This record gives sequence, structure tokens and C-alpha cells, in this order.
Amino acid sequence: MAKYRTTFNPATGEHIQYTVTGLESKGAVVRYRWTSDPGGTIVEHTHPSCAEVFTILEGEVTLTVGKDRITLGPGHTAVVPPGVVHSEVNNSGKLVRGVVELQPASHTAELHDALAGISSDLPHTPAGAPKSPLQLGATFWAFRNDIRATSPPIWLQNIFLPILAGAAKIARVPATRPEWSSRLPSDAPQPDPLFDESAYLNQLTEAGYTFALTDPQPLPTQHTKEK
Repeated sequence: MAKYRTTFNPATGEHIQYTVTGLESKGAVVRYRWTSDPGGTIVEHTHPSCAEVFTILEGEVTLTVGKDRITLGPGHTAVVPPGVVHSEVNNSGKLVRGVVELQPASHTAELHDALAGISSDLPHTPAGAPKSPLQLGATFWAFRNDIRATSPPIWLQNIFLPILAGAAKIARVPATRPEWSSRLPSDAPQPDPLFDESAYLNQLTEAGYTFALTDPQPLPTQHTKEK
């Protein structure tokens, strides 16, 4: 069984620890324990090829999906369809705990590891994008099927990102780095969980998780509640 350490993205205030990735689910789903620090913010973006499912276990977040703004509390689940613009903010003043999954898995795990690494190790914007044009091109063009920011417009990104990515390849600037990977060696000790989900069995059951978070099957989104 694969093991994953917790990563932290200081730009977004997110702590992430995978329970299932595409490796375990054969590409069907990536799922992770997720916490959002007070004031944590994820700017507008889309996942072109993946649906994203948010399930809140503790605390309260505001999720904007398209033109709709919704408040999610304990036991609430919302599904963001592929390609739909969305953002999230924790204005509650308290830590939020939840479970997030994307279907299919695509390269979501590698993407989030890279974003956490960039925001921890490299100069970056308040939203977490690298200030280096070459790193910007390398990372965001490599993961263009997994995430697209809405600013600047995507049509403009499609012009300059491949140029920057080509320059980054020549300069040997990688899209991600081995040390950013959250996957641990098979002989590493079992890491502490980001939180103990057994304390939230009622909320998980209400959201549709009748199986363990480490089970590689996706949550049946047709049965989830959109609040």
C-alpha cells in the first residue's frame, strides 16, 4: 500500500494528504484528506478533464461554482463538473477539515505536489504561481489538462505558455521535482494522518462514503448532495 506524507501550500493555506491516487485506483480517482487554514483561498480555476468533489467534515467554507456561491458545512458535498470555473475561501476564522476527490485521477497528485513545492521553495505570487517565467511555463503547460487558471485568459495562455515551456526545456527547468513528491518509499514508516476521519463517520456516511477513504473506488457523484 502506497504511503503519502502531508504537504502544505502556504499560498492557498491547504494541507493535503492522499489516501488514494491514480496509482491505487488505476486512474479512476484521486482522493485526499484536506484542511484549509483560516483565510485560506483558492483562486478561480478549472479542471478541464476532471470532476471535483468537496465533502466538508468540520468547519465551513464558501465555494463559488460558476456564478453560484454556496456555503458548505459538516456533511455537505458539492460536485464541480469538468471545465467549470470555481474558487474556494475559508472566511470562517477556523480550521476546515474535509475530503476532496477528482474523477478521473489524471495527474492531480503530481500537480498538487508541484504547487506545494513551488509555494514552499520558490518565489511565487500571492496565488501560488511561480514568479519565474520558465517555471511558470514548465509547470502550467505540463499540467494544462489538469488545471487552468482563468487569469490571464486561457486563449492568451495558449500562446505564451508553450513558448515558455519550450524555453524551460532548453534551460532544463523541470515541471516538478522529485523532492516535491509526497509519495514515500515502501519501507518508510507509516506517516501520521492529517486527521483521523473515524471521528467524522456520520458526516462521511451522509456524504456517501460507505467505504474507507483508502478504497480506490470513486464516490458515486450522482448520489452526492449539492448545497
